[in-house]
Amino acid sequence: MSTRADFSVDEWDLLRSSPFMASILVVAASPSGPIGLVQESTAAGKMIIQAAGSAQTPLLKDLAQDLTQKMSIPKPPAGATPVQVQAAATEILKRTSDLLAQKATPEEATEVKQWLAGVAKATAEATKEGGFLGFGGTLVSEEEKAALATINSTLGLAA
Repeated sequence: MSTRADFSVDEWDLLRSSPFMASILVVAASPSGPIGLVQESTAAGKMIIQAAGSAQTPLLKDLAQDLTQKMSIPKPPAGATPVQVQAAATEILKRTSDLLAQKATPEEATEVKQWLAGVAKATAEATKEGGFLGFGGTLVSEEEKAALATINSTLGLAA
């Protein structure tokens, strides 16, 4: 089983950024305004905190506990378009998937990847898209569904 000690500082930073990248990829797909952004960020944060207590493998437990102790949400570069943000987030998730394939056991890699997909799904489901004053709209927009499919594909998970 893997722990934080099995990863270099750069590799650990990559793993630490991955849940935020999964969330940002969804947010950039269909921006929800300031209130929606808070709800989506809160949903991602809750998934991180839950993983700290319910992780089955030492790797995810170490990662989630580290994130709950010092959570710093990366900010996209000023002037970056949503498409650029999504491309960068997808690249980070691809690198994360590759790193997990190299250094983690299959059980650990699967748990972390499923957790990342869960963070993205929780983000997508945190607020309705469209509608007016809380009426109407859809729970997950088509753009968010496409972002979730991209995340699952990038991580090598079934849709």
